[in-house]
Amino acid sequence: MSVLRGVLVTALLLHAGACGKDPAALRIANGPDPSSLDPHLASSVSEGRILSSLWAGLTKSNPTNLEVMPGLAETWTPSENGRIWTFKIRDNLRWSDGSPLTTKDVKASWVRLQNPKTGAPYQNWVADASISTSSNSVRIEFPNPQPQFPAMCSWPALAPIPPGLRNENEIPGEVSSGPYTLKYWKIRDRVRVIRNPFYWKKNSEAPESIDFLTVESSFTALNLFLSGEVDWTPLVPRLAALALVKKKEPSFSASPRLGTTFLRFQAPPSSIHDYSTIKTLSDAIDRKKLAEVVGPGSIPAISLTPPGLPGYAPPLPSRFSHPVKPKLHGRLELIFPSSDANRIVAEFLQDQWKRNLGVEVLLVNQEWKAFLRTQQSGNYQISLSSWIADYPDPLSFLEIFHSDSGNNRTGWENVQYDTLLDMASQEGNPSERLKILRRAESLLIRGGPIVPLTHEAGTDLISSQWSNIRPGPMGNINWERIRPRSGAK
Repeated sequence: MSVLRGVLVTALLLHAGACGKDPAALRIANGPDPSSLDPHLASSVSEGRILSSLWAGLTKSNPTNLEVMPGLAETWTPSENGRIWTFKIRDNLRWSDGSPLTTKDVKASWVRLQNPKTGAPYQNWVADASISTSSNSVRIEFPNPQPQFPAMCSWPALAPIPPGLRNENEIPGEVSSGPYTLKYWKIRDRVRVIRNPFYWKKNSEAPESIDFLTVESSFTALNLFLSGEVDWTPLVPRLAALALVKKKEPSFSASPRLGTTFLRFQAPPSSIHDYSTIKTLSDAIDRKKLAEVVGPGSIPAISLTPPGLPGYAPPLPSRFSHPVKPKLHGRLELIFPSSDANRIVAEFLQDQWKRNLGVEVLLVNQEWKAFLRTQQSGNYQISLSSWIADYPDPLSFLEIFHSDSGNNRTGWENVQYDTLLDMASQEGNPSERLKILRRAESLLIRGGPIVPLTHEAGTDLISSQWSNIRPGPMGNINWERIRPRSGAK
């Protein structure tokens, strides 16, 4: 702990924080307020941590090796052509209020996800599927093979949700299917969850309650950790992280994530930009220096997909060739969601474009909910964005920019790109499928509305009081496996 306290000086200014009276058993400095606890509407990494505690999928992802494991479903079986998946649901499942959780709930939840009126960003996952049930199984049929669907079922968007939420007459999470259920949500303070007594997989040692604290500043998060007011923070200031790596602090880790930070551009012709402008801005960024500025574990990105996706080699585009000479005129506007880390990246880009291109950049900092609304409305020029894999496949990244995707948020539509993704969905040969996806990514990087910046690393400070809490490459955690360390107070 003396090492960490020494970091306080190195980490510049720390803000005071307090967790208040009656703290939960496990306390997490989680990030910004969630936009929603409805798994059909939320999509950010910090929201995902909360959602995964409340909503159990038919499958789970092993945080260590990304293996798909049984969840609410005991088994799943594909048809010979790969277009149909049949999931056998566990017997005697219950919602957190004790009422039965049935195959009909799974179907009704997926039908709600399909409905365009829901406004779900993941609606395209099941948009064209046909769903049927028996007393103990759910059958879903797609127009094309879906080899990745069992892995997708570990993400909360495909988790069953209760009748009250489907009918929009209850608060999301107050009746849940996951290892925890909602106790309360205080805006700009915390989301508190408590153990679900009816969850199918019991762990009497799991924390009785968890606080997901609203903390946007990494300096505040570090201060809370050092004062013992939080047990885990995934928000660690860069200078502190560098010092912790150097000192080999056991409570700290910087590990690769299947994630990418990138820029979204509002697609031409609705923006002042054309694609040559995007290329010029991209070429003016020193990604190696940016990765150093971001912190330990971050690496330069020349693709949207990160390294580490099984069997996939991202294309090597020619767009990135720092330094460049052309000059641009006028002023640009870059929006970014509130956080210390995002401000560092935004200010780095502002300096690079001023220094290398002579262009002025106005930085606009927005709280997460406002930022999300701005992205969805398309009322921006350039937006700092990030994405972490929902499932370990390149399609988890590339499908974002399909014209039908609710996560596109650029207005970009490209028939050739959509066709390639559709071809990949129809391809039954795994290696040929990945080749097609590689062609699609090459098209996106060379002529699409994005600029990759860095591939992410997770930086986590975790109290020695708890075990089995460290996130996996997709940031995922199996909450029911968390337990106090032997001898912990």
